[in-house]
Amino acid sequence: MMEISTIAGLLLLLCAAFYLAIHLGLIAGIMRLARTTSKDRPLVSIIVAARNEEKNLGPLLECLVHQTYSKCEIIVVNDRSTDHTAELISGFQNRYSHIQRIDITDLSDDMPAKKNALRAGIEASRGEILCFTDADCLPLSPWIEQLVRSFTPGVGLVAGYSPYQEAPLSVSETGFLAAWLLKFIAYEEFRAASWAAGSIGWNAGWLCTGRNLAYRRNVYEEVHGFEQIKMSISGDDDLFLQVVRRQTAWKIQYVTHRESFVPTVPPVSFRQFVEQRKRHFSAAKFFTVPMMLFFFIYHSSNLLLLISPILLMLNVISLPILGAAIASKVVGDFLLFRYSSMVFDASRFRSSFFLMEIFYILYNSCIGPLGLFRKFAWKQS
Repeated sequence: MMEISTIAGLLLLLCAAFYLAIHLGLIAGIMRLARTTSKDRPLVSIIVAARNEEKNLGPLLECLVHQTYSKCEIIVVNDRSTDHTAELISGFQNRYSHIQRIDITDLSDDMPAKKNALRAGIEASRGEILCFTDADCLPLSPWIEQLVRSFTPGVGLVAGYSPYQEAPLSVSETGFLAAWLLKFIAYEEFRAASWAAGSIGWNAGWLCTGRNLAYRRNVYEEVHGFEQIKMSISGDDDLFLQVVRRQTAWKIQYVTHRESFVPTVPPVSFRQFVEQRKRHFSAAKFFTVPMMLFFFIYHSSNLLLLISPILLMLNVISLPILGAAIASKVVGDFLLFRYSSMVFDASRFRSSFFLMEIFYILYNSCIGPLGLFRKFAWKQS
């Protein structure tokens, strides 16, 4: 029989090889993203679901009314707000004729709150292309222009990057810790964008963000809207993308032009960030079984590689095995970071890259499982 140390060594090397292959595959996927552009100028509907967003909505609407793409309408869904969100929208309506306010007064019996708000906005819209962002985002003026250019014939859905701005978390969380936590929050979003773009490049997309998303009305109607994903509080982005990929012939594209980036305001505290991410992770319970198995193996491999020095101290593996495994992880992490940081303008993470990676592994190992077993609501619905 094989000794435990031999089995452990082989397992560790397999994990390292799998990890390295995945990262090289993501790099290749980003390289494979289409660079062709469309010259069509369809009517675009920008849809924003807002609940108690009086502090954020004004700056967003200022960004939206100054888009360089002229053929667009703006639909803001006021979802049961108890602050001055409705009045703020009305003020913009008085100044800009292409802004429309939709009011929701009650929860839906058949659809989670945010999906219900988005559905109401879509039903009230007229555009051939439906674009989505959140109330706390600040898209650049060419944002819609860049998204529309990606809708070449056959492309049904376009996803994009939404980086977190660098800003203080709160008055009580200033100083070094706040700065580091804020940088990690931004790094985690950058990591997610690398996965999203890389997987879409291989026609295997599973991840995107609703802060920077667009799809054709035909696509929405073909998959019967959010009906197939209404069992999840979240997932109006990830789960919708997966339905489109599995059930339609439409292509999915990821736009990487820097003018397409949609900066967003970071959570006001690390606790809010954790709650937000647990809510996002909660959609993972509705992923397909092969997809869940894949990510379980990936994150388990990453965690095993992190704790491999402990296995050496316990004489479970040998030093050469440890060296080969760690080298594979470092090479995989570095190559993906190196290439992705050029694509997503993320050189600011260079000095803290290795520390971020260690925390990223622990974060995924702890926050991810919590998201599978906790119940959540959108904006305290």
